[in-house]
This record gives sequence, C-alpha cells and structure tokens, in this order.
Amino acid sequence: MAVRKSLILISLIISFISFGYNIYLYPYDFNLDYNFNEYFEVLIIETESLHEYNLLTGQPYSKAAVYIPDENIIITEPFTILKNLKIFRKTLIHELYHYYLTNFLKMNYQYQEIYIKNLGFNMKRFYILITLLFIIL
Repeated sequence: MAVRKSLILISLIISFISFGYNIYLYPYDFNLDYNFNEYFEVLIIETESLHEYNLLTGQPYSKAAVYIPDENIIITEPFTILKNLKIFRKTLIHELYHYYLTNFLKMNYQYQEIYIKNLGFNMKRFYILITLLFIIL
C-alpha cells in the first residue's frame, strides 16, 4: 500500500511539472451552494485535457472525475467540458460525497455509490451517454 501511495504521489509530481494542472481547494475556490454536515477541505485537480485526465487517472473519458482515497484528492476532467455538459456541480458534489463518506463515516465504496445515488447525485446516466457519444464519434 505504501509503495502504491508513493507511486501515485510521484506520478502526480511528474504530471504537475509536465502538464501544469489547475489546483483548487474546496470550499474556498467553489461555491456549490451545498452544505455537508462537516467542514472539510479537499484538494481538487483539474486536468487540461481529456487525454491528460486519462493518463493521470487511468479512467475512461466517460468518468468525469475520480476521488483517490489514498491521497484524499479529486481529479477532474477540464471544467469547461463539465460545464458545457451541465454536470459540473453534480460531479463535484458526487466526488465530495466520496470524500465525506470515506473520511467521516468510514463507508465502503460499494455502499457509497448506493447512498450517493439515493441522494440524487447519480452519474450513471451521464457515463452511458458520454460513452455512446465517443463510440459514435
């Protein structure tokens, strides 16, 4: 686990030098007009392109953002893409819930998705839609 964590940290440092991502700190850099029960700060990294997002996270383009529990960070696709698709706020709240449920409630990831879905922040329909768009294009 320590080796994996070190590799993630090293790859992030190399990526920052190579690609120059935008780094934000929630809640200071965002007004999502949403109140969590606890106060917390989360580092959010916005990649500059879908290609860079894929290189850094290993996730497909259809997954708009990812929470990395080992590092307590959220990595997102470019905000312009999320805003154009009108999923910016919903995506960030979804990933912030992963942070909140992991750190404050120690909830298993499988149960987190069920909980977040029941709150109305399910991104599954978006994932299907964006995957179909990439297949068509």
